[in-house]
Amino acid sequence: MEYSKPWATLVPMLSEKNRLLRIEWGKKNENIHWCHVVFADEASFWLKPGRVRLWTKRNRKVIQLTTKHSAKLHIWAAFSSMGTFPLCFFRRNMDATFFVNILEWHLIEQAEVFHGQKWFLIQDNDPKHTSRIAKAWMEKNMKKNQRKWPSQSPDLNPIENIFGWMKQKLYKDNFTSLVQLEKRIQEIWDYITPEFLAPYYKSMSHRCRLVVEQNGSKINY
Repeated sequence: MEYSKPWATLVPMLSEKNRLLRIEWGKKNENIHWCHVVFADEASFWLKPGRVRLWTKRNRKVIQLTTKHSAKLHIWAAFSSMGTFPLCFFRRNMDATFFVNILEWHLIEQAEVFHGQKWFLIQDNDPKHTSRIAKAWMEKNMKKNQRKWPSQSPDLNPIENIFGWMKQKLYKDNFTSLVQLEKRIQEIWDYITPEFLAPYYKSMSHRCRLVVEQNGSKINY
């Protein structure tokens, strides 16, 4: 058996400026206490995913029917060495104000339960995360709990690996409603323990070294 029609993995194109920023970030952060870092991001889950891996006999043509515009759920998720944070499910488009509400409701209290005042948030440079509204709120409420992030660097954030693992488990099942999909996402999230998360946050020093060694290019994570 072999995979019938492999597709390329899409990765961000890195400019020279981005590579230099990634190198600088790797050097600066290799030796920080990653056990106190909160990794956060958003992800989308489709009721009927638009592409499915199919394993077939060699030279056999396969047609896989999919839904062009499937219903979907979005989540905001976060984790640290102490465990996962409460998921936030939403179906609307996220704007800066809604993003700030998520941080207020789902981030700060749990981060302080886990780490007291000794925690830092890492998230990408999505426009909602870096908007004027978000920056002003974070400056007021968590000024000392932020770390800068190099652009175009999903390979440096282990929560992307968690999302990939979740989708592998999730799309083994078929769902007929968003209610079922949400329930299963929550079940998978609840399965995650601090022991499960340990290899992910402990990989960060190695990721930092690799990005420096590879001159800022994408690393294999």
